Parts: sequence; C-alpha cells; structure tokens
Amino acid sequence: MSRPCDTHLATAYHVLRYLKSSPGAGIFFSTDSDLKLCSYSDSDWASCVDTHHSVTGFAIFLGSSLISWKAKKQATVSKSSSEAEYRALSSTTCELQWLIYLLNDFHISHLDLALLYCDNQFAIQIDANPSFHERTKHIELDCHLVREKV
Repeated sequence: MSRPCDTHLATAYHVLRYLKSSPGAGIFFSTDSDLKLCSYSDSDWASCVDTHHSVTGFAIFLGSSLISWKAKKQATVSKSSSEAEYRALSSTTCELQWLIYLLNDFHISHLDLALLYCDNQFAIQIDANPSFHERTKHIELDCHLVREKV
C-alpha cells in the first residue's frame, strides 16, 4: 500500500478481470452490514506428514463479509497443540492490527473492539493467567503480542 509497483497494478487488474468474468462467483459485501471486525483462528497441530509443522488458519469478517483469510504452514515445529494454537492467534492478531490500520487509512473509524475467537482452552488460559508464561518461554514473543492487543 505504501509503495505500489507495476506488479501490484497487474495483480489488481487480474483480480478485476476475474470478478468481471464471473459475477456469480465474486465476494458479496452487504451494504447494511456493521463495521465490526470478527475473526476466527485455528491450527492443525503437526498436520504435515513430512515435517510435522502445524498449519495456521484464520478467517476475518468485516460485518458479515469475509475480507481476509489464510491457511499456511507454520515456520517452526510446535511442541504442543497449545503452542500451535497460540502461534495461529499471533498471526491472526497481526492481521487484525493491519486491517485496523488499513481502515484508519481509509478514514473508516472502527469503534468496536475486534473480536478474536479461538477453540483451544489452554491457549486462552495462557493469555488470561500470567503465571502460565513461565512454561511458555519458547513462545514468549507471541504471548506478549497477543496479550498486549487484548
């Protein structure tokens, strides 16, 4: 966004040509939807058979419209499902923060808190109870990032 180049313009044209050629398969953005960010984060622990890396997945909605999603293999091997989930939370938190900055750049004030849903109870407890941070020094940066944003 800060320094677009010809490759970015070509990609934008490619997306526009796709949307024009398949109007029924586009993404629907409702006009009466509220401007509230809501996200869902999950991970699949050690799902890669070859490397045992986990897969991070998230979906972020602005109102009822899906605006960002990702499924990507994590860069490191997680020692537990909680660690994999917390890395997924960290990735989702970074994406949410970027989207909030982007909305501000478009002069769209985002008044409500962005919601982040996670289904791993231990990952939620790590954030709620600082005494668990002793056991999670290997994911300390992710913990601090998510805790600060919460």
